[in-house]
Amino acid sequence: MRTRVLSQSRGTALITLAVVLLLGVPARSQQAPATSAEHEQAGPVVRTFGAEGGYRTEVRSETEGTLGQEDRRQVSLLAAQVFQHVDEARKALDADDVKQARNEVDKGRSAIRAIRALLPRTTVHTRTTAPDGTVMYEDERRVQEDRVPMFEGMLHVRTMAPLVAAKRDAAEVAGVQLVEASLLSTEVTVDLDVVEAQLARAAKALDGEKSREAAEALAAAQVRGVDFDYRKEDTPLAEARDALWLAKRAVEENNAVQARANLEVARLRLKIYREILPEDRRQEVDQLMGEVAQLEAKLRQEGTRTASQAEQSSRGNAVSRWWDQVNDWFQRKF
Repeated sequence: MRTRVLSQSRGTALITLAVVLLLGVPARSQQAPATSAEHEQAGPVVRTFGAEGGYRTEVRSETEGTLGQEDRRQVSLLAAQVFQHVDEARKALDADDVKQARNEVDKGRSAIRAIRALLPRTTVHTRTTAPDGTVMYEDERRVQEDRVPMFEGMLHVRTMAPLVAAKRDAAEVAGVQLVEASLLSTEVTVDLDVVEAQLARAAKALDGEKSREAAEALAAAQVRGVDFDYRKEDTPLAEARDALWLAKRAVEENNAVQARANLEVARLRLKIYREILPEDRRQEVDQLMGEVAQLEAKLRQEGTRTASQAEQSSRGNAVSRWWDQVNDWFQRKF
């Protein structure tokens, strides 16, 4: 597991399959267009590499399913739940409650199965032929994203503190700090394969009454199954996101003063973030700042008036949408 500190203003792709990276290189970008071709269709994507009359490799990929905004929120929420179950299982083992530990492990594995069901799957078929048409190599496999971002719920100490503590114990934390209920980390990525394998190991150990081995597997899930990325340039964006989260809670609690204060913080941090962006990226930030300012002004105008339930719900949904938008910016490359 690695903890990275990045100093340049650049995004990172959180969910990437190696085969997609391979297929994502446009064949037309090569200097010799005769050596490769690509044909994108509504369904499968087919790309052919190699010169006509020579050895040719065809890679055909087809993805089943899509992942919309609401499904991404589900995946992130479930990922946070997995680590809460891992932490509860460790606490149960510390209390010599093996039955409860096994129950928490099973719940964590169930959450991962739900995540797997939500994530799209891609079938990749690769075939290499010789000049005479003989098939030299052929393979087909179904692949699925195994690294997912954990945004929903990540700001709460209950979720993140055990992970940070586990990594600190393993001497692997750098550039990460908890402030009140917020984590100043721009990206938190879960490696599903690692966590799934360690939970299976823990379940097997518990069945064999090997509590110590189970505890080691659970600790490994926390240390190796999550990755923190931190970028100095993203600090204003992280602060804006955290302020929006607090503003959402304040709006839902009908605390106009606190909501207005946090909206102002979010708007000012977005203004700082805007300055580091290229011109073509500033318009959407300006639009979001304008929407935040409108709600801020409306709350100021209303003063101490108690908002109706419908108004609280509408405003809470608006702030949630802004929070999602800011999280989306973390995933982009500049």
